Amino acid sequence: MKKILLTLLTLTVLSLNASETLTTKEDVKPLEGKKMVIVISSGEIEKAGMGMTLGLSAAKKGANVTIVIGANALKYARLEGDQHLFLAKKLTHREILLKAIKNGANVQICYMCAKALGLTDKDFIKGSKVVKSLKIFNKIYEDGAKVLSF
Repeated sequence: MKKILLTLLTLTVLSLNASETLTTKEDVKPLEGKKMVIVISSGEIEKAGMGMTLGLSAAKKGANVTIVIGANALKYARLEGDQHLFLAKKLTHREILLKAIKNGANVQICYMCAKALGLTDKDFIKGSKVVKSLKIFNKIYEDGAKVLSF
């Protein structure tokens, strides 16, 4: 009886593991065609880092990612200024954003937020773009876009 129970338990565990697999090793772009907009306004290291890391991960997996940076998070996209290490990735926020851009993410900087501080495109990382609210709204309202806010 013990042997039968152990065999059933083993088969159950194996079938659970098999059903949890979302992709195969051959499926390198499982999010291809998906749209994600990540709005980051928090200056909190962990909160902003999580949003940026999710954007980087989704871009690597083929999603069409737009990361919108505004308010207290502007400091993370600036060319100058101290950057703290986001421990989960062992990278600074700036480095995470640059990797996201390298992987195809679109990084948009809130125009109103930048203007309030007297900043322009030249003050931010290469590949990012200061944009007005209509461009941000257009991304948010694209068919099928999922929006995350940090």
